[in-house]
Amino acid sequence: MKMHLKTLRFNYNPLNLILNAKRKQGLRIGYMQAILENFCLNSIETGVPQQEVIKLLANKFNCIDSNSTYSLLEFLINEGDRISYAIQTPFLLSTDNLNEFEKIIRDRFFGVERFVQQGKNLYNFVKYAEERRDPIIWLNDLERGIIGCDMGLLVTIARAAHESGYISREEAWEYIEQANTLCNDILHTPEEVDKSCLIGRAIKSDRIEDWEQLILCYSLLKKYRK
Repeated sequence: MKMHLKTLRFNYNPLNLILNAKRKQGLRIGYMQAILENFCLNSIETGVPQQEVIKLLANKFNCIDSNSTYSLLEFLINEGDRISYAIQTPFLLSTDNLNEFEKIIRDRFFGVERFVQQGKNLYNFVKYAEERRDPIIWLNDLERGIIGCDMGLLVTIARAAHESGYISREEAWEYIEQANTLCNDILHTPEEVDKSCLIGRAIKSDRIEDWEQLILCYSLLKKYRK
């Protein structure tokens, strides 16, 4: 387990006091992703050395310049993983049998290995959460989808891109505010945001160790659900 997950790095940046509500809420959407990347939480500054931020963008997100960064940010705004999630979830909820779900998806779609794997990961993660009884994943949590995950990633990349010099400070804030606007249409509480982030991240892995790391992040964020 990464040591930094045991204590949130909450940077009480005095400039945060004069941020408008949309900017504060936009930063809040990115808290789970910020914890995973060891960023400070409540300011646009990450608190991470610039060279580490540049390396993160290149190695994890294939963002090596302004053009590649803009492309990824626009993809997250317009699509992200929400499209595949929205397609597969009704099929997943229609059966309690993983093999049946896989057959339905394979019969319905063509060339869907990643699609099928994400569905399996979601199915197994929900079952795992049910067994440990924390967190409780309700049906309406699944129905709200993973826009919180896409937008949390958007906020994190926008912050990192600003510090890397790929986009301007004002452009970063515009993306963060846009993330907040898109989330507000679906997610109405910090808990809903965090659970959307949790589900969206969980479907990308089939490793219990990764799920436990995410669940720890989710639990740590309880104190900031205001």
